[in-house]
Amino acid sequence: MPRSAIILRMKSAAAALILVALFASPLHAQTAVSDQLPAKTGAPLTPPAPTAYKLWPDVNVNVVVTGKHDVPQAVDQHTFQLFEDGAERPLRFPALADSPISVALLMDLSSSTFEHTPEIISAVKTIVHALPADSEVTVLDVSSGLPFLDVPLKPASRADLSVLDKLQPNGATDLWDALVDTESYLAAEAKYPRRALVIFSDGLDNVSYANALAVSRATQQTGAPLVYSCFVAKINFMPSRFGLLNMKRIAKEGGGMLFSFNGDVRFDPDPAAAATVAARIADAISHQYVLQFTAADATRDGKAHKLKLRLPDKDVEIHALPAYFAPPN
Repeated sequence: MPRSAIILRMKSAAAALILVALFASPLHAQTAVSDQLPAKTGAPLTPPAPTAYKLWPDVNVNVVVTGKHDVPQAVDQHTFQLFEDGAERPLRFPALADSPISVALLMDLSSSTFEHTPEIISAVKTIVHALPADSEVTVLDVSSGLPFLDVPLKPASRADLSVLDKLQPNGATDLWDALVDTESYLAAEAKYPRRALVIFSDGLDNVSYANALAVSRATQQTGAPLVYSCFVAKINFMPSRFGLLNMKRIAKEGGGMLFSFNGDVRFDPDPAAAATVAARIADAISHQYVLQFTAADATRDGKAHKLKLRLPDKDVEIHALPAYFAPPN
């Protein structure tokens, strides 16, 4: 079955070269981006106002806690302390750690990752099959310089993953634009407060318009999913080093974790290592918590607010958004 796509915006080689420099440098002014994703019918899909905004001034923060060797840990969620701009905020717990979760999986199937397509698709299937009962999932890919919606958001038990086996990697990479739009799509359509976004890529982009701040605003909007980035290539030339740096930044700004298909990024990934990583990502997702608090300032001013989480156990690492942007007016 052919995939349908909506061209999100015109691309240019000049914009692509500028973007590589932007994302490897300090944040710059935001670039306007579309919030449309391709629909299966080919008709434009404009998501409604994100459900997270409808909850405003309540803010959901997804969290995962890890111990030694990045092993996810179970903790008493009532022992979390959350600080917004330095002031502690009372917490609520809208969902249990093992409750259903909304997950988006974004695959880079451009020409630079074609050798690793089987591992990427296998990892996606492993994660989907490991989700808690009644979870929902959407799968998207980036190829031919466009984002494609392969599996619209639906219950994981009813997701037809066979379409993934028919995908053909090719073309340029529209990764940052796709990331911004996937975040908007998930925020608008997700059913559950527990949310995760998994990105499989070499971290290179050559056609997007979205710059670093646009990506930050998308990944740090209220109710955003926890982001897991997975580096799927090897370091064999200078651009690939920037790619790994980009994937690290995505994980950090999205509050999540960085993974790699290979233990040593100087060598190509192998299927066994990729399968192990997929299982680790699935385990981390299953251990996610979601904390809710009411923003001290209910103004819709679009400003950033710093977040800090603490636990009594100092030997663990807390992965959560470092900040969130208030909704725009």
